[in-house]
Amino acid sequence: MNTLRALWLRPLCCLFLPLLLSACASWVAPPPVMSPLPIVNLPIAAAGISDERQRFGALFQQELQAHPGAKPQPLQAWLYGLEPAQAAPVLSVEALQALNQRFESLAGGTSVLLIPGLFSDCFDDQSVPFGDGLVRERSLSRTEAYRQYADLGLASIRAVAVLGRESSAANAKRVAEAIRQEAERPGVQRIVLLAYSKGVPDSLRALHLLQSEAQGLPPAVSDLISVAGVVMGTRLADHFEELFESFSTRIEAFGCSASDGQEVSSVTQRESVAWLVAHPPPRQLRYHSVVGFVPSAEVGISLRPFHSALNTIDPRNDGQLLSRDAILPGSSLLAEARADHWDIALPRERHPSAWMRASTSERGYPREAMFRALIKWTVGTSP
Repeated sequence: MNTLRALWLRPLCCLFLPLLLSACASWVAPPPVMSPLPIVNLPIAAAGISDERQRFGALFQQELQAHPGAKPQPLQAWLYGLEPAQAAPVLSVEALQALNQRFESLAGGTSVLLIPGLFSDCFDDQSVPFGDGLVRERSLSRTEAYRQYADLGLASIRAVAVLGRESSAANAKRVAEAIRQEAERPGVQRIVLLAYSKGVPDSLRALHLLQSEAQGLPPAVSDLISVAGVVMGTRLADHFEELFESFSTRIEAFGCSASDGQEVSSVTQRESVAWLVAHPPPRQLRYHSVVGFVPSAEVGISLRPFHSALNTIDPRNDGQLLSRDAILPGSSLLAEARADHWDIALPRERHPSAWMRASTSERGYPREAMFRALIKWTVGTSP
């Protein structure tokens, strides 16, 4: 193998086999993506994004106090944008009580569908988004990992069985079918979609599929929450797409599903921007965004090469995405989490394998408090 090939395969091994990232050396940042469509950066108010960080932070703090997680820390250890000078707009005690009461009155008719991200079924016997981190049979993990939220009184919480190495177009059919099934369940009046990472483009395409059908989008679908979502694509995918897809279909590892050769192209900026322009999200839903970025010292070792490379473009990145590329159009920005791309949603630091734990930051992000706050906010602020 010549030197050039070795330099290419080293970062690719990082992209395809995340657990081996610790063996990857640093590399230079990918060049900017030359999109054929114009892209602008604007302050969130000018871009039509509602800034709810302060008010959501008050609810997150409530949940953090009730469910502090493994490593109790002050609120500022987990969220940005909550400086004391900006403390005035937080929810009052009365408003917080009213939100909680409204949530309780609507929870019994609310189902939550979680849509996992890229490579999700490689690790979903333990790391479903916002799950408890216990190892169990994969089919059971999609429901039993959420028993810890039984006290919320929701009609249902489950992760959709998407394939971690298939295109967004293919997974959209699975997400759409899961939505149809949930909408037909007796007593379900509201469906909240919580999508993580590549789960966001999979979900957006599913909404488009449902909207284009004769019966239309089920009226129960009310909200889409994006957590570290691949909205505008990740520049890493554009950079490594050709090399990755040249051999992705030939490699199987960690029990992952087979690749259709298009999973990475689904998260390129080239494809993501073009799709959003041609398919605006359905107007009848409400949209919410949670982004992440983190100092270099708090990035898991597996994501450090990517974080370092993206830092040359924008330090506000989670090791996979720039935070500015992870905000849904017309959404409310609920939180800027102090977490990398994995810590924000996946409990990998609880894995029984020391090797797996060592690949994370091991900060123990309070995901349970985040999940509870997200669902209470979404349902409790509904019209």
